[in-house]
Amino acid sequence: MSPDELQQVLVDYKSWVAELGDQYVGGQRLEDSGSLLQSKEDAVITDGPFLEPKEIIAGFMIIKASNQKEANQLAMTCPHLGPYAVEVRPIVSPSMK
Repeated sequence: MSPDELQQVLVDYKSWVAELGDQYVGGQRLEDSGSLLQSKEDAVITDGPFLEPKEIIAGFMIIKASNQKEANQLAMTCPHLGPYAVEVRPIVSPSMK
């Protein structure tokens, strides 16, 4: 994307977050660097990035939804969907331990 296209995605994202209101809990871009720990026994530490660039997780968003269907519907309105993929996953509640 060009810088202008990226700027427009950011503007659209901020507008989307405002529309979500209290349903938007938070989100953050992730750094491109990090480490991958694969096993305690081998103590292998691999510097990132770890996946093909098309598969790297760029960030995360946390939204409140009453169920998976509602979360999917909200994600369908996300301006990141289209230029990027959006994966929708529930967070395990602490009470489910």
